[in-house]
Amino acid sequence: MTKVYTSATISLDGFIAGPGESGFDRLFRWHDSGDVEIPMLGHTLRLSEPSAIHWREMMATTGAGVIGRRLFD
Repeated sequence: MTKVYTSATISLDGFIAGPGESGFDRLFRWHDSGDVEIPMLGHTLRLSEPSAIHWREMMATTGAGVIGRRLFD
């Protein structure tokens, strides 16, 4: 049977972006917070070792990913 996962990066107050679409640099700061480099589509993640292990395991079982239009652009 197929598994479906959902994920979102949000701030502690429950918002994805601040006024005027601001705050994404702080919200996704964990993408560049470690020493382990993981190449992505046109970008390189730099994760901590525990985050890299989790990321690799998750990607090994992922068939497709869906992201929002603005993040895609």
